[in-house]
Amino acid sequence: MLPLFRSAMLRLPTCFLACLLACLHLNPLQAQENREVTIAFVGPMDDPDAASGAQAAQMAIDEINAARPRGALALRLNVQNDKADVRLAQYFARYLSKTDAVAVIGHWTSTASIAAAPIYTEAGIAQLAPISWSSLFSMLPGQNHFQGVGSDDSAMRHTLQYLMPRLSLKKIMVIDDSAVLGVAMADSFEKYARAAGIDVLRQSVSTQTSDFNPPLLLARQERPELILFTGRGTQSAVIARNLKRLGITAKLLLTGPVVSSQFLERTSHTDEDIYAIVPGLPKENSGRMEVFRKRYTALFHREPAPFAMFAYDCVYVMAAAIRLAGVPERQRIIGALREVSHNGLMQPMAFNPDGTLKNPVFTLYQTEQGRWVVRKLVKAGN
Repeated sequence: MLPLFRSAMLRLPTCFLACLLACLHLNPLQAQENREVTIAFVGPMDDPDAASGAQAAQMAIDEINAARPRGALALRLNVQNDKADVRLAQYFARYLSKTDAVAVIGHWTSTASIAAAPIYTEAGIAQLAPISWSSLFSMLPGQNHFQGVGSDDSAMRHTLQYLMPRLSLKKIMVIDDSAVLGVAMADSFEKYARAAGIDVLRQSVSTQTSDFNPPLLLARQERPELILFTGRGTQSAVIARNLKRLGITAKLLLTGPVVSSQFLERTSHTDEDIYAIVPGLPKENSGRMEVFRKRYTALFHREPAPFAMFAYDCVYVMAAAIRLAGVPERQRIIGALREVSHNGLMQPMAFNPDGTLKNPVFTLYQTEQGRWVVRKLVKAGN
């Protein structure tokens, strides 16, 4: 029989022979080790915070792959730049729906997340938005949307309850940036303030403007005790720098990614005049955050941006759902996300049936002697 087998082998085409020999030398586990499961990350890569989030997501991918048991599928990150633009967000959602991506971490802004969501719903692909606060996102039709942070409405309510007696609030100015999240946060804060009998001056600006003279000049005239701005970090810095220039004594409340030493250096603020409400536990909460910071800094040669750890946590949550699903199928991953629980760096992560985060956490900071100090930890149970 052996001579006959050798003779038959010699008559086989070379390419087929190579494939047959490869199969004889690879067991199923070894073959599976070469397979990858793709997770997408979408955000405005020209935004330093989103770019830092993408780096943190890749760091999580690398850690998970390094620790995976033999035979487990490797993860791969597909990063796309939507520039926080609605049309680009929808374009990339359609594109990713046709690729091998089994889930999406994104988008970075509430506006982009909401715009892309119906496309992911139609494609049956899980969408986990790391920092999309807007309650409008979780209210969208479909069972595939998951919110990585707590609701903007809850954050605004708890913040006002803390500040109202301490600042003796009688008049406030609320400035939104015309974006979905900014407007929603401003609406919530105004709603609760008016219900408490506080006079509200409402202003809106463009998401791209750097000219805040009109609302700030009005604030100098009307003298509110507090100014709330619900925009991004770069615009928040512009407002903070102009308060003293214009002689405005009102405290400033911010909602963007501002809790960093770099923000205070850019704005030259050392007084107790700025508050910031942000999702998640205090950055000083545990040694695990410091380990993350040191590893991130060693890899990327800069400090992680304030919200980068949310992307890191979301990758771990998605990896847990993929493992629980058993196979990398989109619909099974959506179902598994409702069952996973992960002790994240920023907060414990598990989801309600509607995709909202269970027991979300917020931290209220205040500036003091050139640093950010925790004033209140808000546990807003659903």
